[in-house]
Amino acid sequence: MDLDNAGSPREVPDAPISLPIALDLRYNVIVCTECCTGIAFDHIQRHLRRAHGIRRGLDDILAHLSIDAPTLSSAQIKDWISEVWILDRGIDGVPVKEGITCTECHHSVAKKNAMKTHFTGKHKGMKWSENSMRCNVQMPFKRHLKKYIQIEVPGDEDIEMDTQNDWKQMLDQEFQETMAEDTSSTAKEHSDARLLSAFIAKVRWDLCVKDMDLLELQKLAAAPVRSDRLHKMILCGREYIDKCCSALNGGNMMLKRRLMSAGYI
Repeated sequence: MDLDNAGSPREVPDAPISLPIALDLRYNVIVCTECCTGIAFDHIQRHLRRAHGIRRGLDDILAHLSIDAPTLSSAQIKDWISEVWILDRGIDGVPVKEGITCTECHHSVAKKNAMKTHFTGKHKGMKWSENSMRCNVQMPFKRHLKKYIQIEVPGDEDIEMDTQNDWKQMLDQEFQETMAEDTSSTAKEHSDARLLSAFIAKVRWDLCVKDMDLLELQKLAAAPVRSDRLHKMILCGREYIDKCCSALNGGNMMLKRRLMSAGYI
């Protein structure tokens, strides 16, 4: 614990206490209101001094937070986050943003490249896109305590995201990824990738309802896993398309080109 500055002559014990820190009573964690991150109690003096040029004794810090006992230390936080993967709500004052979680082990990340790396190292042979889902994540602490945790936020107001984003843009991004995967050597044995993407889009559109909220719509638009009924429908449609292409092979080229165009559907 950083006690070397407790008796520093530069301290002004009679001055009004104004520190950029707050306390989340739910988790007993100090949060820096300027850096928007959680701080372990044994690091709080060092953080205030290095990040904000503030020198205060531990008594002043406890008085500012209106508490009598220390909050979680770095060792206690390390033990806690090693066992926590999902929280019903995040630590107050720390941003919550959109991320991705692994459905196999609940490992959470902020970007898909990090999830790809996770599956390469932990779940070899499994596709990350079929075994992960979008969620809200929070990184409560920094430095050696960095870890993303899935947050079940009850309201959109606590999520660091643009709620005005067009959900169609999100669907288009997933379709582009699907098309890129379908251009592999294995996928070339099946139907044209553009026609397949159009079929997926049409099925998903039919399943959507106009009164559905954004989060439900995002969940619905996620890539289907093998256990979903939609996945079985896609396989059935793919088989139908393959049969149509085989029947048209060598036939009317103009008709074939129209049937193979995504715009036709």
